Amino acid sequence: MLSHNLLVNTGNVLSLSEARQKASQNSTDELIETLKIILNDKQSKGDGTTVINGKEDTSLQDVDRKDLKITVKVFISSPDVDLLKEALDQAFKALRTNIIESLVIAYKSAEDPENMLSSLKRIWSAIEEYVKVGKLSSVGLSDINTNTFIELFQWADVKPNIVQINLATCCVVPPALQEFTKENDIQLLTHSDPCGEYLKQLKLIDY
Repeated sequence: MLSHNLLVNTGNVLSLSEARQKASQNSTDELIETLKIILNDKQSKGDGTTVINGKEDTSLQDVDRKDLKITVKVFISSPDVDLLKEALDQAFKALRTNIIESLVIAYKSAEDPENMLSSLKRIWSAIEEYVKVGKLSSVGLSDINTNTFIELFQWADVKPNIVQINLATCCVVPPALQEFTKENDIQLLTHSDPCGEYLKQLKLIDY
């Protein structure tokens, strides 16, 4: 079976006039609309990868990097460390930076809790490598079971200091998670990112 990768770089969606005209969209509709726009742009092929680039955004060229805080969220459906590293390396390249201040991993899987923790440990070990060489600062996880998060935190060398929950699926923050984050100075954040089935089939980077 041939291996083929599809890399879609939307660029700054705010530079797309078509997307700005629909600014009231939710994040799911915004993603779909942006992909429709970008898929009409030029494509380049090579090394088993099709690359689709959005319109180049030059608005940050005159901005002092010290004044920016870059946040990246990676959606993955496999504990394959090579896929995670590829996603991160592509993010560094697309953003033209050597440092990402904040990284959140959203790992979607149907695994049971024990296997989920094992997979997350493999993923987290790769993240720790980037932190230790100074390429990542704050790192965390999204939509993770409270007990699994606590176990990972206690195991990890580099402790996650961010945890995100989706209020669309969890109307109340679990008291145990709220208490643990407060005791360990962890940022407890909410989000409205899509969590539909299609995300399980895609490797997406949001920044």
